[in-house]
Amino acid sequence: MFFSGDTGLTTEYAGIRERLGPFDLVMLEVGAFHPSWGDIHLGPANALEALALLGGGAFLPVHWGTFSLALHAWDEPAETLLALGPKKGVQLVMPRLGEPVEPAHAEAVTPWWRAVDAPARDEAPAEAPAMTLPKSMPWPID
Repeated sequence: MFFSGDTGLTTEYAGIRERLGPFDLVMLEVGAFHPSWGDIHLGPANALEALALLGGGAFLPVHWGTFSLALHAWDEPAETLLALGPKKGVQLVMPRLGEPVEPAHAEAVTPWWRAVDAPARDEAPAEAPAMTLPKSMPWPID
C-alpha cells in the first residue's frame, strides 16, 4: 500500500516503485488543486500520472470533498477521475464515505457524490436581496 499525503508531481515516484513496488493499493490526494499553487497538491490529472510512475495498482483517491478549499467545485476531482481514469485503464476505488471496501474486489465506481447535494443543485438560486451601502460611515469603524 502507498499513501502520499499532500504532495506534488515528481519523478521520485518511479524510484519509490523501484524500491518498494508494486503496490496493491495506491492512495493519492486529488483535491484542493490549482495550477498557480505549484507543487503542493497533485489534483486528479497529476495523480493519474503519479499512479503510472508508481506502477499502477488499485487507486483510492483521497483528500477531496471534505472541505471547499479551492476554486473548483467540491466534486470536481471525483468527476475528473471518473472521466479520465477508465480511459487510462485505472482501477478506481471510490466507496461511499465510511463504506468498507476490499480494493482487490472493488467493483465499478458508483458516483455516489452526485446525490449528496442533488436537491440543492436542482433548485433555482434565490434572488439575493439588493444590498445598499450607507452614504457615509463614521471613522474609525470600531
